[in-house]
Amino acid sequence: MTARSPQRGQVWEYVQGSHQYRVLIISNDEYNELPGAIPWALVLQRGAPAIPGFLIELTADDPLPGAVVVVARVLRCDPTALRHNLGFVTNDTLNAVERGLREFLNLP
Repeated sequence: MTARSPQRGQVWEYVQGSHQYRVLIISNDEYNELPGAIPWALVLQRGAPAIPGFLIELTADDPLPGAVVVVARVLRCDPTALRHNLGFVTNDTLNAVERGLREFLNLP
C-alpha cells in the first residue's frame, strides 16, 4: 500500500479546488490500493443535528467527536488531495454509516 492509499473507515482532510472537507473513506481497501483508484468518501460536517439513517453522529471515540457523517454527500477523492489522516472511526460508527448508506440507496 502506498503512503497515499487511504483505508476504509479513515477520516481525512481533503482539498478540492478552493474547498476543504473532512471526509470518511467508504470504499474498500482492495479498491483503494489499485493503481489510479479514486476512493469514495462521505463528507463530515459540524453543527448539523443527527437524523437517524442519513446523518450519523461521530462519538467521543471517533476523530472529530460531535461532527456528523452526511450519508447523502458522496465524493470521489483524488488521493493526492488528501492532506491529513485524522484516524479511524469506530466499528460501531462504520456499521451505522453502512446501514445509512443501505437505507439511502434502498439496498437490502
